[in-house]
Amino acid sequence: MKPFYVLPGSSLLDLREELELIEGDFAGETLERFGFRAGMGLVRELEVEAKDFEEFSEILPQLWSETGLSRMVMEEITEREIVITFEESIEASHGRKCDFTRGYLAGIVSALLKTRYQANEKECISTGSPCCVHVLIPVEEMITPQEVKISGAPAEYNLEEGYSYLIESEDPSIAFEIFVDQIAYGKPGMCVVREYPEKLRTRYNLGNSIILWLSYERDIKYAREPTNIPLIYSEIKNFFDSAKRGIVLISGLEYMISQSNFVKVLKFVQLLNENVAVTNSILLLPVSPQTLTSRDLKLLERELRVLNIDQCRRS
Repeated sequence: MKPFYVLPGSSLLDLREELELIEGDFAGETLERFGFRAGMGLVRELEVEAKDFEEFSEILPQLWSETGLSRMVMEEITEREIVITFEESIEASHGRKCDFTRGYLAGIVSALLKTRYQANEKECISTGSPCCVHVLIPVEEMITPQEVKISGAPAEYNLEEGYSYLIESEDPSIAFEIFVDQIAYGKPGMCVVREYPEKLRTRYNLGNSIILWLSYERDIKYAREPTNIPLIYSEIKNFFDSAKRGIVLISGLEYMISQSNFVKVLKFVQLLNENVAVTNSILLLPVSPQTLTSRDLKLLERELRVLNIDQCRRS
């Protein structure tokens, strides 16, 4: 049995206080992301899944009863939404909204049903309601590993799993060419891009790859603010953990640097590089050398493998 540990509820409150001192109003968002990752990780560690909603309705209360966060009542389960109420809450009892609970619940449900769910807290005890009411709705299909290759022939580009590759080129299409080549032979794929996703899907055969758009357009569900690096990292890490031996292309690193700073983006790359090694995945990072200082480019080269296009292409 894989080891795991349970923290007392006071530890969650201590963590919130620490985050509020560091991040202020953004502490709740960080707790929600952390909760989502924790929920996904719990289901993966226990190696359980729900084949249908009937099985789901039996498994979820059993898993939740072990958390000690609150008592769950499942009010409604349909394909369009899942409504769950909590009669008490560790977070809400201290005058806070249930940010960790919301993320944890969404993570568990997403992992069990193999579909990405988003949880919204419609009512909360902290605001005077008699109970906390969470409504979960599906937002997108989750990518699962493809065990069988589409073709018996090897991929055109020979990339070693468990490594991150820096592609230094003024032509971004080269990175997409390599990405499409890899997903055509069975690898689950995810793209983080600056260009509008619908244009990219038309230009390249991206299949069922997940695409996140680096944009401030809040009304588009797949848009992610380029300054919200923790959220982008969390999304990619969840992908690596869910789709073993997957491939991620980040086309827009220069834009992320311009909207934030190089030090934050470098740490982001370093953390992703560690995840790539652990999950035997592949990360593609195309950059235009002209847009970076020589020092910044050298730091990236130190962290990643610089890809020689001619050498990795099979003859």
